Amino acid sequence: MFDDDSGFKKKKKVAEGELDITPMIDVTFLLLIFFMVTSTMQATPDRDIPPALSGLSENPSAMLELVISPPLTAGGEPEIMLEGRKMNIEELKVAIAQEASVKEAEIMVMAEREVPNGMIGDVESALAEIENVTYHFAVQDRK
Repeated sequence: MFDDDSGFKKKKKVAEGELDITPMIDVTFLLLIFFMVTSTMQATPDRDIPPALSGLSENPSAMLELVISPPLTAGGEPEIMLEGRKMNIEELKVAIAQEASVKEAEIMVMAEREVPNGMIGDVESALAEIENVTYHFAVQDRK
């Protein structure tokens, strides 16, 4: 309680200084890397797209039916069938151009759910190149 020299207790000075946070940042990054490496990534679940609530219904019986089915084997090409005839995109262009030269060709494109979007885009690009063609998209009914 008393100091030897003056008889009163001296207050101890608190050392003032800057806090070095470099080790804390290092530990934070190490934890971040650890959790990124040890965590397992989960794919987002497939979602069913709801039916359209608006839009015009078309009369599919008056249109050419173009069906795009998923590949039968893994890594294969999706199947394109115009009015039940299997063909590739080049044959599709020729067949539709012949039909469009006589009268305006109206086409109902029915793509199954498993068909990759890239293939649907390729078919759409092919149809857009042909004059006198109107096309609509539908989803093939589930069986």
